[in-house]
Amino acid sequence: MNKYLQSFLRLFRKEPIEEPVKEPSKNVALVLGGGGARGFAHIGAIEALEAHGYKITSIAGTSMGALVGGLYACGKLEKAKEIITNLNRKKILSLIDISPGLNHIATADHLTELLTTLTGDITIEQLPIPFRCVASDLVSGKEYVFDKGPLAQAIRCSISIPGFFSPVHLDDHVFVDGSVHNSLPLNRIQRSEGDILVAVNASAPEDPTLTVPKKNIQEDTDFWKKLLHKIPLIKSKLSDNVLMMALRLCEIVVETNTEASLKIAPPDICIDVPINRYDILAFEKGKEIIEYGREKMEEELHQVAPV
Repeated sequence: MNKYLQSFLRLFRKEPIEEPVKEPSKNVALVLGGGGARGFAHIGAIEALEAHGYKITSIAGTSMGALVGGLYACGKLEKAKEIITNLNRKKILSLIDISPGLNHIATADHLTELLTTLTGDITIEQLPIPFRCVASDLVSGKEYVFDKGPLAQAIRCSISIPGFFSPVHLDDHVFVDGSVHNSLPLNRIQRSEGDILVAVNASAPEDPTLTVPKKNIQEDTDFWKKLLHKIPLIKSKLSDNVLMMALRLCEIVVETNTEASLKIAPPDICIDVPINRYDILAFEKGKEIIEYGREKMEEELHQVAPV
């Protein structure tokens, strides 16, 4: 029987017309936040999304989220993961280039070289996946969104932790870490019709239920305190209290910005990495943090679409 006649008869008999079941979208607009070493969780989260058949169709990131997102967009995340999971303190120090100046402790010259080696001379416009990353401009005092230009340069601007890494001077701008303005750029992602908004918040508020031994986090902090005390320029002036206050202030700024972002553009899916789960400087724990991100995303995806 003709399908149109069938529909007419159902209406005549007052039978409900069955609507076709619409498959949930598998296209993902992915937003990755700042959080130092906690941002390695982004890698595991991406791997979990792909394992469940999701397709990442656009990315926006800040700081470590810009680094991971940018490397994924240009197809170099697997190579970066290999480097991250083999980091030790010697390699970390060689990458960040401790070299105190009036406005920084490290230059990150070798990190910049590594980024350029990984990404080549590719520009954001050439990426197969739409990508944006956020930095903060000290000259204008405003947020700056990179959506064009050299990818490596944009990432370097976004990860420039104020007071730690040297700022990036470009034209009439002086760029530092985008977390100063927008640590989880949910409002900057380029979206397409029907996609789902997924976020990884690597600077979530403390989780009081966590039983992570405090000594694990303290060990990371102690290493950096000892290192900074050895620098002649600041040895006599830097106290433990000053360092801890600076780190805590950074955490507060990032947490506050992230909470505001979540209210402005609530994501469909969001996983959290609490600040008391891993220290912001725990770069040696890359493998563990990546696995944590994968597990958290797996848990969330099973809630969204139980197997």
